[in-house]
Amino acid sequence: MESRSCALVGSMLVVLYSGCALAPAASVAQATPQPTYAYTFTPAAVAGSPRINKVELNSDHLQAGGPIAIRVTTTPDVVKVVTGSRRRSGTLTMAGPGIFTSDSTLPRVGGLATVRISLHFVATTASGQSTSVDVPVHYR
Repeated sequence: MESRSCALVGSMLVVLYSGCALAPAASVAQATPQPTYAYTFTPAAVAGSPRINKVELNSDHLQAGGPIAIRVTTTPDVVKVVTGSRRRSGTLTMAGPGIFTSDSTLPRVGGLATVRISLHFVATTASGQSTSVDVPVHYR
């Protein structure tokens, strides 16, 4: 599960920094608190299925070395959500019908500039139908 989260974060940042090593999240013996989703991106309403109804992130200003928490809400017929860019991608974990999540730590890649990137999400049904959405964020 940890390698999926690391692959997911790395795939989102491949446009900026290819080949970055990710720091694994620290293990905690206690119950892990639920992430706070402070940024909600709601795509334009469309008819039919599959649909991505909303993408929630812990922030739209992501920080190197900081956390990234993702929750994607889709129509119940979606069985897989992938995020990434170019040749790399990562699959979110299905938390329930139409709910997909991931949380990890972003890599420390250096640099002081804040850049605007888009996280690309693709939702797919068991029959192979898919839809996608790009979510704009800032990364520093």
